[in-house]
Parts: sequence; C-alpha cells; structure tokens
Amino acid sequence: MIPPRSSRWRQPLRYLGALLLLGAAGWVLQPARLHLQQEELAAKLQLPPPDYRQTDGLSQQLALFALGGLRTFAAEMLCVDATNAWMQQDWPRARKRWEQITTLCPQRVNYWIRAARDMAKNAVAWINERPDLDSYAKAVLNKEYLDCAERFLQEGIANNPRSALLWLEMGAFDEDLARRTNFSRAVDDYRRAVELGASPMYKRWIFYNLCRIRGREQEAWELGRQLFKEERHRSPSLKSLLFVLQHKLDIPASEKLSTEDLFVTRERAVKHLKPFMRNDLRFPTTGIKEFLEQQP
Repeated sequence: MIPPRSSRWRQPLRYLGALLLLGAAGWVLQPARLHLQQEELAAKLQLPPPDYRQTDGLSQQLALFALGGLRTFAAEMLCVDATNAWMQQDWPRARKRWEQITTLCPQRVNYWIRAARDMAKNAVAWINERPDLDSYAKAVLNKEYLDCAERFLQEGIANNPRSALLWLEMGAFDEDLARRTNFSRAVDDYRRAVELGASPMYKRWIFYNLCRIRGREQEAWELGRQLFKEERHRSPSLKSLLFVLQHKLDIPASEKLSTEDLFVTRERAVKHLKPFMRNDLRFPTTGIKEFLEQQP
C-alpha cells in the first residue's frame, strides 16, 4: 500500500528541522565555546600577567602578546596609542598608556624618559594654556602631573640604577625653573650621572646648582676653581659665578682669581658681567654692581 503524499514528505522535513535546530543552537553557543577555549588557553600559560596599574579593553587585548614573550611588541603598540592620546590632548589616557608601557618594559630607559616628559612638559603646558581653568585648578592639575612625571623618573631609576641618562633626566627635572626646583637633589643627580659615565661637561651643572643653594657657596667655589683649570669648562657663566662667589665669600686676595685671570681684560669682564647681573636663573650677583660702577 502506497502511503499518502502528505505523510511521504513528513519524515525528511522532520530531519531537516532537527538539523536547523542544532545549527541554531550551535550558533547561539559559539561565544560560550570560544570563551571556554580562551580560559583553557590562559590556564596553560606559564608567565603571570603584567602588573598593569590600570586595565582597559586595549590592555586586555595586548595581554596575550605580553604573556607570550612579546612584551616589546605590545609596548610599541601602546606607544602608538600614547601618541594618539597626545595628539588628542587626552592626558589621563596618555598617563595610563605610559604606566602600562613601562610596566611591560621596565628596562627600556627611553620609555621612562618619554613618559616623564609627556607629563611634565606636554600635559602641564596644555593645562596652563586652558582658558576655562582658574589658577587654583591649574595648580592642582600641575602638581598631579608633575608628581606623575617624578614617579616615572624615580621608578625608572629604581629599575635602571646605573643609567646615566635617567640620572641626567632627573637632574634636568629637579633644576627646571619653569616648574618646581630641588637644587640640592639636582646636585646629587648630576654627580651620580657623571660617576656613571655621563660627559664630564655635566660637572658644570653640579657647580651651577651648588651656586643656587644658600650655605653651599664655599663648596661651589672650590669646585669652580677646579673646573676653571680646564679650558673646556671656562664658560662665561662659570667665570661670572666665580667672580660673584669670591666677593660673597670674601676670599683673601692671595687665593682669589683676579679679574684678569677670569676675563683676560676689564673690557671683557664688563661685557660678561653686565648681562649676568640681570640673570633670571636664580644665580647670585654679589659684587657685580659695585664693580661696574667703578669702571669708566
């Protein structure tokens, strides 16, 4: 007996419906399956994840590269976004990126320096140029970003204590008159940099900062006398400061350098000392006015 036409197609349709239902279920369950696979993969990784101070979507995507030993690659990708943040004046995001970058590659000295400069120079300049911020808000934000820059340099030095470049950068930060100053620490910064192989030229920076510290004039004069023995250190500023220190300390005539020793002629002394008397670098000017008044 031949089955009716309607029942003849019923069975294949049932199979087709079951297949479609299974396909739909598989499509619905696919995200969960991928999530489980990712968890299994993560469980097999040996290295712990980077110690990010702050996490977001981008850092989470890059974590796998870092865990797989591609920390430099991940850091460079973050550098691209740090540059984008700079172009967009998004300084909170830039700070976050530099924190992640330096966490990934703490031995890359250049990252610490770039991070500190981005905060201390670029972010601070942007804050100071904003007309919508009052002076109090600017002061608060300036302190926040300068503190951040200082932390970058200090952590960079903690990770790379023998990097002369980082000690020089710390010295430049500590003596920066446009922001905030710590001349005593700048002396130690430059001294350490020279000990670690920085150019002997930076001995003059030790001298310059000593001259700015009240109570350390004798130490500054002794170092200046030593530097004056070498021709390469005889800059107009060093000569002018030796002239000032000798008057300020009342050095005996038998020990002091004469005007001719320092400047060769009195005409040259006037040429150098007259503009130096109006310096805005917080250098002392003791004795210059009296000297100039005595010249014809």
